[in-house]
Amino acid sequence: MFKKVMSLALASTLVLSAGAFAASAAEAEDAVAANDESAVAADDSSAVAAGDESQVGAGTKIYFDVKSAGWKNFSKIYCHVWRADGTGKWPSWQTKKEVCKKESDDLYSYDITKTGNAEEIQNAGSKNLYCVIFSADTGAQIYNTIMNGNCIGDTVYVTGNKIENPKDSQKTDTEAAWKNHPECGPQKVITSTSKVVGTALADGTTDVTLLADYLLDYVSDDGTADTSKTDKTQDLINQLKVSPLAVMSNVNFKLEGFVKEETMTQDVANKKKATIEGILGNCTDPTKGGEKVNKDEIKNAEAKNDAADTSGSSNGGSSNGGSSSNGSSSNGSSNGSSSGSNSVQSGQETTIFFVFAGVMVAAAGVFFLVRRREN
Repeated sequence: MFKKVMSLALASTLVLSAGAFAASAAEAEDAVAANDESAVAADDSSAVAAGDESQVGAGTKIYFDVKSAGWKNFSKIYCHVWRADGTGKWPSWQTKKEVCKKESDDLYSYDITKTGNAEEIQNAGSKNLYCVIFSADTGAQIYNTIMNGNCIGDTVYVTGNKIENPKDSQKTDTEAAWKNHPECGPQKVITSTSKVVGTALADGTTDVTLLADYLLDYVSDDGTADTSKTDKTQDLINQLKVSPLAVMSNVNFKLEGFVKEETMTQDVANKKKATIEGILGNCTDPTKGGEKVNKDEIKNAEAKNDAADTSGSSNGGSSNGGSSSNGSSSNGSSNGSSSGSNSVQSGQETTIFFVFAGVMVAAAGVFFLVRRREN
């Protein structure tokens, strides 16, 4: 009788253990499936949300409205992007990395990842650190257009205006602007014929620094002024509405920097400074109602940077700008889903193993008791 009872108990235990094992396995599969469905649902909702939002400030593409330019008979459109201060490594003019993609007959796109500096541009946020030129293989091109990180997803269009080429006054360039970013547009510079063109200043430049650079460019190392250029100083001061004293302060700041960097000797700096002091000392100040400047103030002008440190600003934007949020959403969600799924699987598998092991130990005990009873 005892043998039959034990046999029945053993059979019942094995049946129950099999059921428990199957139930645990089913629960594990359900948990994994539920987690996978959550991940898919999250991905789908993100995709839908991203699709519903404006393209501006999202993705890695910028666009060019080629119809607004009126260009004909071209086979390729190119996009040239560079840092306005001339630093960094960027693709060369009209190389393979600058080829744009045709989105429609009227619209071309350029993926900034081709520059190798996409993350840097995204991190720039509202800082006007970059320039862009769209061009065709026919030789047509737009004028230098300022770009910041927020311009990603936006479209450049041709305004219809013509701008004197800053380096070659015999040429004119086609003015362009961004559809949704009026703070960016044609780069503001002083041309070789002493005209102010463009409207958008690159970060690190101001109207004061433009004139300071102009004077430094047209006063030679021996202190000789190119009077065909420097005689236009008062006109430029009036156009830019800047203080001659502020310009001299920035000239002194730049000269000190050149000497410190050992790109200029102190003797050359002194000669340039003396000549520029003489030029600015004979000007009037439009910020003070056109009154004559004080020559002693010009001579004793304190070295002062009129523009922010662009390298420091760029680094700040990198840590606090749009990139950090993009990075966390794109990397965090996918990695989070993956690790979550793995933890569900490993947890369920561990539970199943211990349940099964316990059942087998119990069954072995019953079998041992039966054998002992028979003996």
